Amino acid sequence: MVSFKRVTHIVAAVAMLGGTAAIDHVASAQESAQPAASPREEQLREQLKGILQELDDLQKHREGALPPSERPKVVTEKVTPEHLKAADAIPEYELKDMSIVSTRFQKRPEGLSLSATDPTETDSQPTRTMKESLESLPGVVLRQANGPRDFSIMIRGQGAKTTFAIRDIKVYEDGFQQTQSDGLSRLDIQDPWFMRSVEVIRGASSSLYDNYALGGMVQFRTKRGSDINGIETFLSGGSFGYHKEALAVGQQYEHLDASLFVSNVGEDGFIRHSNYSTQTINLNLRFRIDDKQTFYFKAITNWLDTFVPTRLNQAQFTFDHRQAGGTGTCTANNCSDSERLAQRRLDRRTIVGGMYERQLNTDTRLTLEADYDVKDINQTFSQISDNVNPNFKHYANIRHEGKLFDMPLQSNVGFFLNNMEQEAQTFQNLADGFGTRGRLIQNSRGTIRNVGARFREELEIVPKVILIGGLGFEQSMVSVQAINYSAANVRTPISASRTFTNWAPEMALSWKPTEAQRHWVRASTGYGIPGFGNLLRDPVTGQPGTNFSLKPQKNLNFEIGTESKLTETLTVQLVGFWTFFKDELISRAVSGSNVATVNADSSQYRGIEAFYDWRPMPGMRFSGAYTHTDAMYINFSDQANTALGFLVRDGKKVPNVPTDVFNTKFAYDHEPTGWGAWAEGSYYNSYFLNNSNTFSIPSYVVANVNIHKTVVIQNSWFRFAKFYFEVDNIADKKYAASGQVIGGETAGAAAGNQAFFAGYGRAFYGGVTLGLF
Repeated sequence: MVSFKRVTHIVAAVAMLGGTAAIDHVASAQESAQPAASPREEQLREQLKGILQELDDLQKHREGALPPSERPKVVTEKVTPEHLKAADAIPEYELKDMSIVSTRFQKRPEGLSLSATDPTETDSQPTRTMKESLESLPGVVLRQANGPRDFSIMIRGQGAKTTFAIRDIKVYEDGFQQTQSDGLSRLDIQDPWFMRSVEVIRGASSSLYDNYALGGMVQFRTKRGSDINGIETFLSGGSFGYHKEALAVGQQYEHLDASLFVSNVGEDGFIRHSNYSTQTINLNLRFRIDDKQTFYFKAITNWLDTFVPTRLNQAQFTFDHRQAGGTGTCTANNCSDSERLAQRRLDRRTIVGGMYERQLNTDTRLTLEADYDVKDINQTFSQISDNVNPNFKHYANIRHEGKLFDMPLQSNVGFFLNNMEQEAQTFQNLADGFGTRGRLIQNSRGTIRNVGARFREELEIVPKVILIGGLGFEQSMVSVQAINYSAANVRTPISASRTFTNWAPEMALSWKPTEAQRHWVRASTGYGIPGFGNLLRDPVTGQPGTNFSLKPQKNLNFEIGTESKLTETLTVQLVGFWTFFKDELISRAVSGSNVATVNADSSQYRGIEAFYDWRPMPGMRFSGAYTHTDAMYINFSDQANTALGFLVRDGKKVPNVPTDVFNTKFAYDHEPTGWGAWAEGSYYNSYFLNNSNTFSIPSYVVANVNIHKTVVIQNSWFRFAKFYFEVDNIADKKYAASGQVIGGETAGAAAGNQAFFAGYGRAFYGGVTLGLF
């Protein structure tokens, strides 16, 4: 047996070389800054390598002395909590993860607001969506969009205006970007059962994540092969016809960590005409080529077939919030009835990528990445659209650790190039109940190409105080050609070709007086360019044409934050932010009922984010996240219709931005028996949906409860069984889960707009995960 003394020496050596601190609170995903490279660094690295090799030899010797049936699959020698206390509280490490490069851990950037979900958030809650888990983090709001797992994400008010999918926020999974070059992301592809945790960086971050990182970044982390080590199956069912079948296969070998996830999900839906079926495959292969090289291959694909209801106006929502929606007389040229239109999404998304990492020397690491991301959508709404978006993405990054005048310096330099094409056709919907295509309305072809570079420097000016500076540059070339067809088959060609150049500076200061405390101030910027559709409407008439005057939207984020482990059991995070938005992209009535995209000159978003995590006894956890956002226009003139002319909106609240959101959760897991339970509640206050601030969405509180049990089984067929039973919206609260920005100058006029999607009523879910072999 490897001695404890030997293990503590390894841990100490790894800590000196910049390992990640396993802090037991929500910020455990945040890696601590790497200490200064001492003159003995190279010697220590060689010593560590020799120790690890010796451990490996000893382990192989032990395994060779055992019968095959008793040989362990993976080396998981671990420092116990008692040993940690005896060894001056050295952070806990698993020795199987201590190859310098092999598991591809990457140091997270300093001086920003970062939080992450606890793995128990998804492990005990493998139900329909990621909404509840993500909203346990401060500053994050999710709202239902057009599909079962399709939610919009809002961070600090950014992304609030989209009514489907995600914009103004970058989305990643295991380091691979899932935002296409036009800024669109969708959560359809994320299955909660696959996830280990979610990390969120809040605040403008284009210096780090390029185009569209106006609100920040969300990164999903899937389970690894080492988390599965065999086969797992999942069966679940529940209210409104919900059912889910899933399979996970995973294993960690000496040089390979492999995981494969497959799921099939279906439901009749709470709202009529919202039944769906979706299948997802997610493959991950992590190769450790040698001590200096790793390669990571990822492939994801998702098929979605879902019917989509129409949003309800106020009267419809009050009368029957579960109806499919639609108002007025329905004709082939003017219809909003979802069943007559046969509103539907038949979408497919596939992402295939590879990431190669090489340790060039003891201080320098190179990362290369290439992805292919294709979105193929066939969507039936008031018009029927077929759209294919093949997207190629390429990244290169060099990370170097050195010194500047004897001050430790970490440098990151990156280059990127991505190119997305679009081929689209739009047809008339004959509104015959079958989604039959009528005449061709438009066909188009476009290209978005983004090329740029970024660098970031983290300089430890005095011990435990780090000065951060970064700069991003990007040039975006957007080109689109379209032909519009009138009812008389008159062809009207239009085109737009624009080049946008953006810079994104960032400065921050981070102070970490102890391993359990960090404080920071940050000034950062973000930008997002217009898309194809924004450029193809004349800003004066609202008719098809070229929008030559449209500018990229930009924001400037200031924040001050603190995160501290106040006691051994209580961790808190508190952040104040103030974001100034310039040239925000707004849809506005410009001529009659015609709508075009314009730039709102300026607006501001300011508020606070608070989080607490209290664990008073083993297995018990109290946690909560609170976000307050005050968003208002500073300089913006709107046009509700041509009769009223331009209306000054200065001082008005920005619509669709909740002022107060609060999530709290109590959880208890009794490890000896395997029983566990939690209860959580979420509160949304009322907020405006129109620019005149005369119409709002009602406030609501929703509570969920869960009970779960893990049974360990010792035989050659079964390893464990995890059971769960959950009740969502236990009070059967009637509420609007999401709204959208609508027109109407008065409350009466606004009430006629289709604004609301109803939230689910009381729902019961249960299921079991079986660990096999």
